[in-house]
Amino acid sequence: MTGTAGIAIVTGAGSGVGQATALALGGRGLRVHCVGRREGPLAQTARLIGDQAMVVPADIGTEEGVAAVADAVGEAPVSALVHAAAIAGVHSLAATTRQVFDTLIDVNLGGPFFLTQALAPRFEEGSGVVFVSSVSARHGRDRHAAYSASKAALLGLTLSLAVELGPRVRVNCVLPAAPRTRRCSPRPPRTTTARSTPASVKPRRS
Repeated sequence: MTGTAGIAIVTGAGSGVGQATALALGGRGLRVHCVGRREGPLAQTARLIGDQAMVVPADIGTEEGVAAVADAVGEAPVSALVHAAAIAGVHSLAATTRQVFDTLIDVNLGGPFFLTQALAPRFEEGSGVVFVSSVSARHGRDRHAAYSASKAALLGLTLSLAVELGPRVRVNCVLPAAPRTRRCSPRPPRTTTARSTPASVKPRRS
């Protein structure tokens, strides 16, 4: 992400990967919009970044949340958009209700999709979009069917948007393992690797 004139939007900036990303971008001199549902943790991230940070409380799994982020950006050019907000779901197939499934899809897939759509007109030349998926998108995990599906969908979204928005905008996807946070246990889950997996998402050169 080479642009420095615009702003960086990081969802899920209150903790984990989102917070680390927001701090890194702030350290590079970008103005950072810290987006998330919990205002307290966002404010802590903003304090660590400094005066160039802005707190944007919003649930990107809703239309209102996406609109709130777009309103906060206004007409400013966007240098970076990092989709780190997500909710985890540990539910067996039998226990996964329609409400649970829809919530996972709304936040983990719908939020990144529609926020990218809303901010696309603001992307400047050389800007970057990063979707934070999960190793669960490539490896089967016990009681993670709905969650894994929501994260795997980000791979297809990344590949298509890389073609549609590139080369002016670079679109990439990362698949981290579970970070060590208060909500994540370091104990490895029972997994299996599918024989047929999506192609690796490689950075586009522009």
